[in-house]
Amino acid sequence: MENRYYITRRADLMDHADATEITLQEWTSFVSKDPDMQLENVTTVTLDDGTQYTYPSPGRAIWFYREPGQSQPNPIVFDYNSGNIVITNVNAATLKKIKHIAFKLNTKIFLETDKDTGLLLAADPAMAPRFTFSTLVAPFKKVVIHIGHSIQQSFFSLFNNSPEKVIQNGEEKIKDQ
Repeated sequence: MENRYYITRRADLMDHADATEITLQEWTSFVSKDPDMQLENVTTVTLDDGTQYTYPSPGRAIWFYREPGQSQPNPIVFDYNSGNIVITNVNAATLKKIKHIAFKLNTKIFLETDKDTGLLLAADPAMAPRFTFSTLVAPFKKVVIHIGHSIQQSFFSLFNNSPEKVIQNGEEKIKDQ
């Protein structure tokens, strides 16, 4: 048996009665916004006699990952199945992508092996939200600078010391400084 990774919202992977699942619309919306992924929506299998059989598979997506120095991308299949995203043949880069998707969709990751199925505790620092004081203050920096500039201009205008140019009778003059 291959190792399979499941991206899911279920508390237990085997609990099929859990109503909190990833919807097909939510998954297809995520895939459409990711430039490295493409919805395929069909599955093609090659039978023993060599013929190919294609059947509909809504939500099936392909992630095109290119190894450094490689000319052709590796297609990795992300299969949507009953509210879960199922991935097989996982390497380190694919695991990183799985963690990214799980973070974005606010889900959990389960790993199914031939011995057991268990929750994969993904403590990847790249996936943890990074809120620092500087990132919280960043949107307000321009506002603070603008307020400071406004206060400075008000102060100069009160004392008639504005360094701004004044145009009188079509001629530019510099105000007293």
